[in-house]
Amino acid sequence: MNAKYNSNPVALVVHGHHAVRRALCERIRASFANFRLREAGSVEDALYMLDDELIDIVLIDGDAPGVGGLKGTRAILDRSPSSSVIVMSAISEPTCLSAASRAGAMAFVNKRAIGSELMHVLEEFTGRRAARGVDD
Repeated sequence: MNAKYNSNPVALVVHGHHAVRRALCERIRASFANFRLREAGSVEDALYMLDDELIDIVLIDGDAPGVGGLKGTRAILDRSPSSSVIVMSAISEPTCLSAASRAGAMAFVNKRAIGSELMHVLEEFTGRRAARGVDD
């Protein structure tokens, strides 16, 4: 088995509000005890973290002011092409979903259904990750 997939996945939650970041981390930790969680208050902070550590999955606030959402997704993937990005947004217009996909996001999660949708996307991610580890 490939050593990269043998270790616990590292997830980075990027959100400007500390309480929201903490709540997301606690929700993920409750469902995925094997995830190692990191937090960043901005895309800029996340980019610095990507220089120091391999991050498997990045959850980014698509509604963040400044460099957030789609620009943030592109910047993260430019810095760490092997990372998977999930964009979280309260706006669920079809144009937003397709824009997130064009930016390179693996998934788009509506904030109104974040509990169920995010957990489903993370389950799919861990399943694909495990399959890649077995296949390598």
